[in-house]
Amino acid sequence: MGMLDGKVAIITGAGRGLGREEALLMAKEGCNLLINDLGASFDGTGEGTKVADVVAEECRKLGVKAVGNYDSVTDFNKAKGMIDQAISEFGKLDIVVNNAGILRDRMLFNMSEEEFDGVIAVHLKGTFNMTRHVAAYFRE
Repeated sequence: MGMLDGKVAIITGAGRGLGREEALLMAKEGCNLLINDLGASFDGTGEGTKVADVVAEECRKLGVKAVGNYDSVTDFNKAKGMIDQAISEFGKLDIVVNNAGILRDRMLFNMSEEEFDGVIAVHLKGTFNMTRHVAAYFRE
């Protein structure tokens, strides 16, 4: 038995890096997972479903249920959709890990306003969007 047997979690930005490692560790502990990643590169450009699906398959091989989700945390309604998808797939939701992030590898004085806005949209607004919707669910 794992520490998270029967729990259900959403991990945003779980297609690679730290998010992937979090997903694999939680799967080893028995947690069913919604793996969110829109498939963008580390700088936030591009998109695709492959990375979320690959991690979901890795988690299923560890004996848990896992599904991919490819929505952006920056979209208020799509964040709500992630919460709804997890509840629909697994019957409940216990944990949200706000891991999604993008990298702008430059000093602040070299960063454009558009690049800064992109970072804030994912790191700050994305965290708000997910936490806002899951908090409403947890209060029920």
